[in-house]
This record gives sequence, structure tokens and C-alpha cells, in this order.
Amino acid sequence: MPGVARPDLAFKREILGLGARDLTSCYQCGTCSVVCPISTADNPFPRKEMIWVQWGLKERALANSSIWLCHQCATCTAYCPRDAKPASVMAALRDASIAHYAAPVFVARALADPRYLPLLLAIPILIFLGLLGWLGHLETLPEGRIVFSKLLPILYIEGIFVAFMALATLGALGGGVRYWRAMSLQMGGDGGGPQRALVPTVLTILRHRKFSECQSHAAGSRATHKAHLHGTHLAVFYGFLGLVVTTTAVGIGIYGFGYLTPWPLWHPVKILGNVSGLAAIAALAVFAWRRIADGERAGKSTYSDWLFLAILLLTTLTGFLCQALRLADLPRLAYPMYVVHLVLIFFLLVYIPYSKFAHLVYRTVAMLHDASRAPAAEAR
Repeated sequence: MPGVARPDLAFKREILGLGARDLTSCYQCGTCSVVCPISTADNPFPRKEMIWVQWGLKERALANSSIWLCHQCATCTAYCPRDAKPASVMAALRDASIAHYAAPVFVARALADPRYLPLLLAIPILIFLGLLGWLGHLETLPEGRIVFSKLLPILYIEGIFVAFMALATLGALGGGVRYWRAMSLQMGGDGGGPQRALVPTVLTILRHRKFSECQSHAAGSRATHKAHLHGTHLAVFYGFLGLVVTTTAVGIGIYGFGYLTPWPLWHPVKILGNVSGLAAIAALAVFAWRRIADGERAGKSTYSDWLFLAILLLTTLTGFLCQALRLADLPRLAYPMYVVHLVLIFFLLVYIPYSKFAHLVYRTVAMLHDASRAPAAEAR
């Protein structure tokens, strides 16, 4: 019958399993939307999302930009009179949306389930071990000065990453397009179009403006246990952006100018990489410590949260260990550590559209869709 709500009880159980609190705690007072620093009059949140989850309205809850426009400042949780933890519900909806829109969906579900972690790690391990065996380096290490490209030639490594990153890019595009279409169907068209909103959206992301507004527009002085979020997220974002720039510069140096690695520590690109890595490690350490120290006061940490933090941290740490072991001239440790580092890079980058890292895709799409529906003056 038209107009009859058809609750999806399995969806409610899924959201509860992703760290949301007992949904019956919320009695729809609207405090959460009132105190939210970045909620708007035409798209208030998270009150309506709480209603949709309570009623099991899966498509309506997931096909909305609000769940990704939320920047998890947890102000709503700090002021909720019933301790319903709406911030945890929003976080659970984001996790659910990744699995819902992912293409293929089984990869996202595997990344959310610890039982599949060995399998997900086995894929890059077998790839690199197979390459080492083909090159004859499983039992014998290269002689002389430690040069990682003597163990695994750069051309082979780039071939592997280009091939699998192409698949990851297709997955990211597929998920982003599915989410965009779902939002357009439920929330309306794209106004003046995404082209007009692209530059303002990118600038907002680069400046982390929404993260800063969560602090500058705070409703009061209650502790949210998320005061560190703006600075740490900024450090992680620009730390890994610096690492991407470093990797790109190394590729240009090798193929454009024949400037082979390893490069000296005083080289500007090397300095950029080391500074970026240290910034990312420091920020990730703060993230991990706050999750431990604050417990569930700002929201429950899920398996996906910890996996994301662990992979990011281990990827950066093993990069520094590779450099240190090379400088210490310890080939029996340096070369295996390099392989571990490559496995972690593969896990981090190839699974981007399906892990917590997918917020790079879905938050950008949500912000772009929201900005493209707003008047031109608001988009600026």
C-alpha cells in the first residue's frame, strides 16, 4: 500500500551491531539538531536520522547527505538528555552506507568482519611472495649496498599497484555514483550542477573548514571528548598528502630524470616524506590514545575504527623502519621489512573504497551533492 512504512528490522540490528546505542533511548526532543554546530535549517541532523533508524527506514537513512556531512564532533552526544549517543548512530550509518553502496559489496563486508582479515592480508602477501620467488629472491637476498629496487624492481611494483589501484578506482567510482543517484532520488536534483560546486567543496575539504566550525560554533562548554579532532585530522590528512606528493616526486625523478633511489636524507623530497610521516604518526597516536582514554564517552570504537588506525599507523611506521634498517646496513631485516611495508601499502590503498578510508569518497560526494543543491551564494 502506498504511504505505508515498511521497517527493515535487519537494518536496525545492523546499526546496533555497528556501535549504536539502544535506539529506544531517543524520545525525539530535537536537542541534537539544535546544538549541532554545522546542522542547517534546510537539512537538520541528526534528529531525522534517529527517527529513520528507529523506524527501520534503511533507504531513507542511507540515501541522505547528512550522515557524511556530520563531522563526528559528538556535540549532540554531549548534550543528549537521554544519553542516546546520536553521534554513534551517525557513525554506524556511515559504516553501513559503505557496505550498502560498495561495488562489489562483499569486499566491504569482508573488511568489516575480523574473520576475513587473514584472507585480505593473504592476497598482497601471496602476490609479493610470488614475485620474489619468480625473481629468485625468496632464499637469497641481493648482495652489496641495500637498495630495495634490487629486491623488487620498481617497474614490477608499479605494475602491480597500477593494476589493482585501477580496480579500486572503479570500485570507488561505482560506490560514489550509486550514492549520488540515491541522494538525488530522495533529496532532489543537483541544482546548478556539481561543476559549479566542485571548487568550493575542494577548498572546504583542504581547509577542513567544517571540522573547525565544530569547535568555533560550539553550543556550550560541555566536554565532547573530540576537541582534538580538528588538529589531528588535519595532521593525518596533510601528512598522507605529503607522502603521496613524495611518492609522486620520486616517480618523476626516476622516470623523468633517471635519478634512482635511495635519495639522501637532506634531499627536499626526502625531508618532505619524513616530516609528513612523523606528522601522521603523531596524529594517529593521539587518535588511538583518545579512543582508549575516553572509552565510550564520545562513542564506541568498532573493529573498523581500530583496523583503519592500525593499518595507517603500521604503514607509516614500517616506512620509517625500512629507512632506519637500510641506513644501519642490516639487509636481513631491511629487505623483509620492505616487503611488509608493501603489503600494508597494498592493503591501505587497494581497499580504500571499502574501508574507513572510503570516507574520502562518500564524504566528498555528500558535500558536493549538498553544495550543488544550495544557492550559488551558499556554495561559496
